[in-house]
Amino acid sequence: MYETLLPAEMQALEKAWMRETGVPSILLMETAARAVADALARHAAAGAKVLFLCGPGSNGGDGYAAARIWAERGGEAVVWELTDSAKNDAAAERFLAGQAGIPLLKAASPVTALPEGCAAVVDALFGTGLSRPPQDTAAEIIRAVNASGLPVVAVDIPSGLDGADGRRLGEAIRAAETVTFHRPKPGLYLRDGCVCAGKVTVAPILIPSGWGDIAGLRVLQPDDLSALIPARPADAHKGTFGRAVIFAGSTGMAGAAALCAMACVRSGAGLTTVLCREQVLPVVQTLCPGATCRLLPERGGKLLPEAAEIARETLRSADRAAIGPGLGQANDLLPLLRVFREAACPVIWDADALNLLAVRGRAEGLLPLKAADIVTPHPGEAARLLGWETARVTEQPLAALEALHSTCGCRVILKGARTLMTDGAHQAVNAVGTPALAKGGSGDLLTGVLAGLLGRTKGALPSLEELQAAVLVHALAGIRAAALRGEDCVCPEDVAACIRLRGQEDLML
Repeated sequence: MYETLLPAEMQALEKAWMRETGVPSILLMETAARAVADALARHAAAGAKVLFLCGPGSNGGDGYAAARIWAERGGEAVVWELTDSAKNDAAAERFLAGQAGIPLLKAASPVTALPEGCAAVVDALFGTGLSRPPQDTAAEIIRAVNASGLPVVAVDIPSGLDGADGRRLGEAIRAAETVTFHRPKPGLYLRDGCVCAGKVTVAPILIPSGWGDIAGLRVLQPDDLSALIPARPADAHKGTFGRAVIFAGSTGMAGAAALCAMACVRSGAGLTTVLCREQVLPVVQTLCPGATCRLLPERGGKLLPEAAEIARETLRSADRAAIGPGLGQANDLLPLLRVFREAACPVIWDADALNLLAVRGRAEGLLPLKAADIVTPHPGEAARLLGWETARVTEQPLAALEALHSTCGCRVILKGARTLMTDGAHQAVNAVGTPALAKGGSGDLLTGVLAGLLGRTKGALPSLEELQAAVLVHALAGIRAAALRGEDCVCPEDVAACIRLRGQEDLML
């Protein structure tokens, strides 16, 4: 697992470590450059011609060094530089690149095309300290690179992207891969980061991984899942893995209940019970026969008072519960919401349950929830819970995450291309995803994965790690389904079929 580090924190950490150890900064630069050259080999054939874009600072120094290393390995390197006035270690690396016979060319405006014959580009124009939009020639270079269609390896952060919050400052490189150093920067995952950064590779640069006690966003890796989710013991029985109770579905939305139950069963729950209306029952039992159903009595389309007592009785034996997918927002649901609010086990609040909480939660005394519960809003649902505009949620995701925790009093999963999580003490971001999941039903699956996994991960409840594990399992299932079907053609049931809790060796991330 990684933790992010703000650009300013990284600069301070590097200086403190070099001061303590006496290691010169140029050795860190050389180590970083080797990692860039290694990444470049994933995008360009050995011997290929590569364009290196170098600015005057440390980021440019990494680029000059990477160009020299690429040439030493048999490749052809060409450097475009913004200025010949490189600074400090970058000046030394520029000199060495020139001594190695690498052409150092001043990029001249107007820039309309890249040199002919290039197979890839290395972006080392600006580092994580950039705080204003790229100007003039730099902006022209970025536009030309993006228009070229060539794969780009970005050094530490794509030029034009804010390393702290992921804002595009103006023109910004769209990289195929970003090689970031020591620890990832939050901007690689937030806002425009997932569009600009591509695959994020975290490369060591001599500083020990545990050096510097600075907390950041936690980033779970696929390799972490095997250690986090225990294997099923040989003498296990269905009771070993607990009972999940799901209240979901309504007329026209029965599929949401079925998808949620399907994901819960596939994620390892020993017993999955769906509380549902009569019209939902045949759909769930047809599509997910491994789940049982308890029918909630109704008359004239409205739940009877006995429904609340049936739900209460069912929840007494539950280890975890979920409420909301496809539920609708009718007033007859309020007694059931109170029952779930009072449940002893952790409850996942999703979809229509969140919309009901947004409208009636405070007036009905349903908010705040208990600390072990989880709310799983997308930005629109988050905005309704907070009384914000949706644009404010997407522009200030970390602030929204904290506000949701404060409002709801429980753990939070703020869904998006790079989903954010908090347990109140720590924050996390999911580093991978796929637009294949941008489709109705994906959220129902995530709620089911959560319901299947709650209480199974190693660590005390309420924990952040089990949220991270569930979100990552869901994302990896989406990636695997997209590889099989294509991003446009993935259906939620394809994703459910691709759920796997450990052993991610088939994924090339």
